[in-house]
Amino acid sequence: MSAAVPTPHLPESALPSPRSAVADPDRLAAIASYRLGGHAGIADLDAVVAYMARTVEAPIAMINLVGPDEQCYPAEQGAGAPYSHVPDELSFCAYVVALRAPLQVADALDHPVFRDNPAVAAGAIRSYLGVPLIDEDGFVLGSLGVFDDEPRAFSRAEEGLLENQVRLVRSVLSLRRQVAAHCWDKGLLAAQGRTLEAVAAGLPLESVLETLTSSTAALAVDPDADQSVRLRQTVDRLTAVATKADGWKQALLRSARQDPLTGLANRSHLLDTGRAALAVGGAVLFVDVDRFKEVNDRGGHAVGDQLLVRLADRLRRHVEKELPGAVVGRLGGDEFVAVLPGVDAAAAEVIGHGLAAVLVDEVEVGRRTVRVSASIGLAIAAPGTTLDEVLSLADRAMYGAKERGRGVLHVLRRTGQPAQVERQASAGGGSRRA
Repeated sequence: MSAAVPTPHLPESALPSPRSAVADPDRLAAIASYRLGGHAGIADLDAVVAYMARTVEAPIAMINLVGPDEQCYPAEQGAGAPYSHVPDELSFCAYVVALRAPLQVADALDHPVFRDNPAVAAGAIRSYLGVPLIDEDGFVLGSLGVFDDEPRAFSRAEEGLLENQVRLVRSVLSLRRQVAAHCWDKGLLAAQGRTLEAVAAGLPLESVLETLTSSTAALAVDPDADQSVRLRQTVDRLTAVATKADGWKQALLRSARQDPLTGLANRSHLLDTGRAALAVGGAVLFVDVDRFKEVNDRGGHAVGDQLLVRLADRLRRHVEKELPGAVVGRLGGDEFVAVLPGVDAAAAEVIGHGLAAVLVDEVEVGRRTVRVSASIGLAIAAPGTTLDEVLSLADRAMYGAKERGRGVLHVLRRTGQPAQVERQASAGGGSRRA
């Protein structure tokens, strides 16, 4: 070996405390970004420490990532453990971090600081040579070091050998971090793709969010600071996209189901849901607004539309209050239908009479006041009766109400025989449907 040339170092009494340097949060974040633990099993790093031990002829060689009061050995030879927990003030490698320079201790047992190191006190270590492991971003991650169990002055050539190995270790760690970052980025893109596919497929919002959560679960395990920010931003953005898309979908669904003027079920949705609702039997109310044509002709479509909106709202409120499971919709023009599932004739008649009472209004058209009401036909449906049959009966019953003076409820049984249950609800005038 080359002749011993002491590594320049501070006087032993002038060694600074390494604790603040070791605990620097940016440095610790840099260490975490490499995702290395003790005994990492990386062949290139294992080869480095084997080469150091063999060439320097030292029984112990290691790559040490230094944390507060903890030393992590991704690769080591002779230490026999993946970690150690020596206080920073007694750790050789912690001082290398603080000094950002090589450190040589020829006889640790005579050293005022290191003689209290547990391994020194136990006789396992007497001398040390370490050089700082500085990564491509300038952070001192730890050290590359060798230990001997006898007093020894290491040579400048041996120090140079360790510094050459630092370059190799830095390259290995840099490549490893780049590969890990690439894999993480690839995973983030895949999670985004799966989530957007779920949105495009029109899955329910809950299913889309479950896809997002499951797709990003692995990415949320110990990300670095930058990845944490990117992950949170991506999740927030995709959640907003999914929520907005669901809002559009619900709006389109409402548009396909709702009458645009009144907000009630439109004809198509009314018939579809009404058929299902009548499977258990029940009744149908067919509502026609009396004298609507006069209002529309004299007052204009805007006045007529306003009247329909008011009456539709009263219709919905009254029926839903009396029977929450009812289906209420606009069949077209001034005709409305309420499907009452599961009710008997008496209950349906009560609802119908109440409805005739609330669907009375007065509209100013020019210099005249038109008093409007609603003629209502009621048909009872036994279980299994089709909606088309009952709707036809209710329509005929509504015409019967018109013939009886408007503003009344008229019931038509399945046999076509009317039941005498008319009750005048308004003083509307006229004898034919208007």
